[in-house]
Amino acid sequence: MTSKWTKTSITFLMGDDLVHPVRIALNNGVAEPTSDQIEAFGSYLADLTGLTFRHANVTTQNDVA
Repeated sequence: MTSKWTKTSITFLMGDDLVHPVRIALNNGVAEPTSDQIEAFGSYLADLTGLTFRHANVTTQNDVA
């Protein structure tokens, strides 16, 4: 079986409101983002928005044949 990367989505959850966080979603990112890359980009978003970077959800889709 082989797998072919098709899409990676990363949703960054920002802000201090635990009930209503600000979500910033990026689609079609790199195939296998590392935790260091995600943390660094979350820090960039925090600097740009003034919001606290809380965490990120990463979803990767592959075609398996």
